[in-house]
Amino acid sequence: MAITPPTTNRQKDFIGEIKTQGIARTNRFTVDFTPPKAVPAQTKRMLLFCEKAQLPGINFATTANRSYGETREVVYDRMYEPLTLTFHVDRHMTVKNIFDTWSQYIVNPVNRTVGWYSDYVTPMTIRIQDLEDRVTYMVQLYEAYPKTVSGISLNAEDNNDTMRLDVTFQYKYWYAAMIEQDPYTNLEKTSGGLKGYLDNFTGFQEKYMKGLGEAGNFLTGAVGQYAMRGFSSVTSRIPSIKF
Repeated sequence: MAITPPTTNRQKDFIGEIKTQGIARTNRFTVDFTPPKAVPAQTKRMLLFCEKAQLPGINFATTANRSYGETREVVYDRMYEPLTLTFHVDRHMTVKNIFDTWSQYIVNPVNRTVGWYSDYVTPMTIRIQDLEDRVTYMVQLYEAYPKTVSGISLNAEDNNDTMRLDVTFQYKYWYAAMIEQDPYTNLEKTSGGLKGYLDNFTGFQEKYMKGLGEAGNFLTGAVGQYAMRGFSSVTSRIPSIKF
């Protein structure tokens, strides 16, 4: 007869934390950015087809220093490594065309003229969500642009495989933004929240319905109508709002 070893306090604490707090899932994420001069409907489709993303890492540049005694590695700069997004390519090739056009703003393929930096960079936001669609972590990247758009392999013998496009982005810097969420809507105040709804309903609704809202539902498994639930909750609790 097998004897079950006693559970240690550390094991009990670990199991308790898992049951109460849970573990972050890799498929609960949204990516939000707008390519320069892109059509909103095409941008929405591109975000919907984002299959894989990554949170940026942290890397410090160091140098050996010895003022007295042992040599120490001291930091002299913070490095920002590129990150890669993977997209499904739709049958109309919208995703591919977006990045083809974007690359032409960076360097004109005909005359090799380099575009203005401010014309081809854009902010990017990556959100991590829990199982109830609440944002638990948010990274904001500034001045992002596609540094590398990978090639796509074609194979006449494979009838079931689909196209995927890997895009590596360079950016100036990133930081993890603080998350403040409205308790009734689950919309983070960091990106507008209740104040944004009151101050600018049109822009706020457009952002969540055409950008983050639908893309977030697709990427995180369509757990709920993320944006619609938030708007209905706000309007039901603030009947004095007139549009």
